Formats: sequence, C-alpha cells, structure tokens
Amino acid sequence: MENEQNLIEKSKKGDADAFSELILAYEKKIISFTYRMLGNTEDAEDAAQEVFVKAYRAISGFDGKSSFKTWLYKIASNVAMDELRKRKRRNSDKTISLYTESEDGEYELPLSSEKDEPFEEARKNELQKVLQNAIGELKDEYRLVVVMRDVQNISYEDIAKTTGLSLGTVKSRISRGRLSLKKILEKNRELFLQ
Repeated sequence: MENEQNLIEKSKKGDADAFSELILAYEKKIISFTYRMLGNTEDAEDAAQEVFVKAYRAISGFDGKSSFKTWLYKIASNVAMDELRKRKRRNSDKTISLYTESEDGEYELPLSSEKDEPFEEARKNELQKVLQNAIGELKDEYRLVVVMRDVQNISYEDIAKTTGLSLGTVKSRISRGRLSLKKILEKNRELFLQ
C-alpha cells in the first residue's frame, strides 16, 4: 500500500482509486466496529457503507489535526449512534442475532473451524451470542466506548478525540460500561465456567 498521507492527499483531489486503497486498510475494522455497535451483519455492512460514503464526501475537508483512523472512527461512531437513536424511536425489537439470513430465507451460522469439536464449536457460538447480546444491553454511551476500547483496541486518547469527550469521561464510561457488562454476563456465568 502506498503511504497513507499520499493516499489522503490524492483522495482530497478527487482520486477515487486512492480513496478506495485508503479505505481497504480500514474496511474490516469499521465493519467489525459497526457490527459490535449494531448487533447484526446487515446493519453493520449498511452502516459501514454509509461511513465510507460520508468519508468520501468529506475527505476534502480532512485537516489532519487528528489521524485519519480517528477521523474515520468519528464518522463511524456518529453513524452507529444515529442508527441506535433511530431504533429507539421506532421501538424496534431488541434481539440481537449472530445468524444471517440467506437468499432462501434460512438462517445460517458462520462456518466452523475444522479443528473444533462440534460441542466446543457450539459452546463458542453460544458464548459469542451471549457476549453480543450483553453488549447490546449496555447503554449507548457505554457501548460506544467499550466497543472502541475492548473490541477495537483503540487507545483512550483516540477514543477521547473521536467522541469529543474528555479523557477522564472516556475512562469513567469504560469503567462503568465494563462493570455493567460484567453484571449482565454474570447472569450467564455457567457458560463461562465450562
């Protein structure tokens, strides 16, 4: 990949190929982030697409005061939070599923590793489902920072820059979010003891 700064400069001048190369470096991370925030693959992919469209439209205004990664996560967090607010207004169903719908209307689990025994794979799938549901139960303000820190491994400082919150507020919300997540997960403690 070409130097990120060169790709940014080319993108600012309207070079769509340079922007595509730039986005390829972050595509999986942004989809993972939106998935953890929104809880299902389809919404995550739609949100990620919206993030990239917004980034493309706004790249000429990128001033470099923050890293490109921080700027992109700022857009992603805004898109995810907007979607969560829309869901609340629609009083949507709060169930979160790790299943995806196929073309024939059936639901499928992701393919398992050949190494894992069927029981172990089922247990891992159940743990993933419990964890995703627990993340989905967090207050939006906690979910955002916990996903950024503990799932995406973004530094406290970059989370503060991305969200516009003070470093102390970020640390406090992460701490409270982790505590809330722990309480939620304790309801399913038996799954984690096996």
